[in-house]
Amino acid sequence: MQQLEAFTLGKKFSAPHANEDSLVIMPNRGYAVIDGVTDRNGTRYNGMLSGQFASRIVQGAIEKFILAQGDASQPDLQYAGGMHFIDYLGRAIHAGYVANDALDAVTADWKLRGGCTVMAAMIIGDRLEVVALGDSGLRINGNDVLQVLKPLDDVTAIMRRETWRYFEALDRDTETCDRLAAAITWLGTRHQAAGSETADAGVLAELESRSLAACRAHLPAVPAAEIEALVHGGICHAQGDFQNVTGPVLGYGGLDGFAVPERYVETRSYPLAEVETIELFSDGYFKLGEGFGVAAWEQAFREVEAEDLHKIGRYMSTKGTTDIALTDDRTYLGVRLK
Repeated sequence: MQQLEAFTLGKKFSAPHANEDSLVIMPNRGYAVIDGVTDRNGTRYNGMLSGQFASRIVQGAIEKFILAQGDASQPDLQYAGGMHFIDYLGRAIHAGYVANDALDAVTADWKLRGGCTVMAAMIIGDRLEVVALGDSGLRINGNDVLQVLKPLDDVTAIMRRETWRYFEALDRDTETCDRLAAAITWLGTRHQAAGSETADAGVLAELESRSLAACRAHLPAVPAAEIEALVHGGICHAQGDFQNVTGPVLGYGGLDGFAVPERYVETRSYPLAEVETIELFSDGYFKLGEGFGVAAWEQAFREVEAEDLHKIGRYMSTKGTTDIALTDDRTYLGVRLK
């Protein structure tokens, strides 16, 4: 008899319905965790911010795909490897743009696209087939972990940390440190609002210098031009130039309705008879649970919050927990097969 435990919670205290994570739970068939990319500019489709829109479309597409397995009348939906699956999900998002009369706009401007990561574990015959794109994670039998974190996030997280520390040293309060650090991280040093504190030429020069030095020390193999582009443009103006392209060292993959290079698609295949537990999780968990189940993973979450609430230490991130929101949406799904 299976044991199944699942938990998901949106980051915004006042808007739990805005959770951009999604779950697929189809016992004895397949499971998935989908993490919608935080919207950059308020773009909405079907009344949802773009990341939630992509997440929900992919959720429905995975459910349809899993239900079709073994059905000879739906040959195009039979599992044929990781790229086949990811291409199918991308087409679903693409169709969503078409349905919202947004295809021309999103083709011309990546900032308007919805995006998400996916971690799927599907039972195909006598095997468990895993397909992953992005930084959601998987743990099989409590020890075999798959999670592809992208070094690009380290650059923007370092920008945030360095900005936070700069203003903290000036005795600015926590709320101010967080607000100013977010401005630098999201907009970059070359796109600050005129007249804002972070637009001061002297402040920007210091923050750029600190961020570039820290990033180069942390990522010595990354070309200086890539780091500079991210520091100057931030998440809103530069990060999208690195998605689904293979040239940059900091390139990464994500579902956004357009082509995904094969190098970013991870697959695993396990004999189902050897699988005891399947655990899937979004990157809102910065630390793995010590054991199976929601309680263990929530304990790990509490430990991270107690140690590094603002995510400028061991668990540095592009966002931190504030009075109005947690660092990120978080989702866990555990399935014990035996």
